[in-house]
Amino acid sequence: MTFDTTASNTGSVTAACVTIQQKLGKALLWSACHHHIGEIISTHVFQDLHIEASKSPEVTLFSRFRKHFDLLPHTSDQPMSKLDSYLFADAAKDLVTVFKTEVLQKAQSELSVRRDDYLEFVELCTVFLDGVEEGKVVTFKRPGALHKARWMAKLLYSIKICLFEQQIANLPAGTITTKHQVAKIRDFVNFVTLVYSAWWMSCNSAVDAPWHDLKLIHSLLQHAAVNSPVAKSALRAFKQHLLYLTGEMVPLALFSLLVPPAERRALADKLLTMKPSTPPLRPLERFGTGFGKPAFPPEVTESTTLADLASPDSWHTMHVLQVNDSFFSEDVESWPSDPAY
Repeated sequence: MTFDTTASNTGSVTAACVTIQQKLGKALLWSACHHHIGEIISTHVFQDLHIEASKSPEVTLFSRFRKHFDLLPHTSDQPMSKLDSYLFADAAKDLVTVFKTEVLQKAQSELSVRRDDYLEFVELCTVFLDGVEEGKVVTFKRPGALHKARWMAKLLYSIKICLFEQQIANLPAGTITTKHQVAKIRDFVNFVTLVYSAWWMSCNSAVDAPWHDLKLIHSLLQHAAVNSPVAKSALRAFKQHLLYLTGEMVPLALFSLLVPPAERRALADKLLTMKPSTPPLRPLERFGTGFGKPAFPPEVTESTTLADLASPDSWHTMHVLQVNDSFFSEDVESWPSDPAY
């Protein structure tokens, strides 16, 4: 099943995913939309920072931004308030540099394949992280829909507001931002551009998802050195949606060329140690009678590997997908040429 992450789909009692399985009398694989998982993470951080107190359908901060957009720069060749590494503690500066380098490298490969809001997000991240090629000018699009249901809006508009911080400060107080919002918006944008964006731009393939999700948790744990409250907020949200780090979905990483060979070798070896004599009839780590929601790993740390997340339920997935594990005994580099693989 492929689905977004609304409660009507993913609830553990009577929601659509559970009901479909009960009607069919069999357990299905849960393949959640990665970008909808990302929406939950960014929204959770935005709300925990208390940037916006309004309960209206539209974010009033963004309404003021749209109303006064003509007072602000429309191109990136004007003075911009970009990422400032001097604002971070010494212990975090090297980490920020690592995050920044990774995002800019990823962004270069994404600019040619993204479009609309997704392209604009990549461009804005590149501008904020000071990665725009010399001589190139990025044009800032006029703010459009502000409804909270347009979940890309908070990312796009927050980065622009942060970039225009100098110009906004020269306007009468409260024209766009209030005094308490400035630092909070910057905290949000630092997180979005340094950590969230690299993961978000990688949401292309289910086989890559376990590796990217594990890396995101590692990055969030590291981001605690940059901004502990933001990192904890993102982790709380993400740990409710670790569908690709369950024992059932981890075997997909065997087919990801992004996973280092040593990690795939270790995962295959771990799976072989728990191979059952007969195919499992249904997953064991599920809520309810085996047709419920998959149980998430209880703890994931910076030292957790994909092999650590394998479980007997991994073999249920191998059986469902009719994967012949004969290639497990071969060198990882030779897997792509093996017919079983």
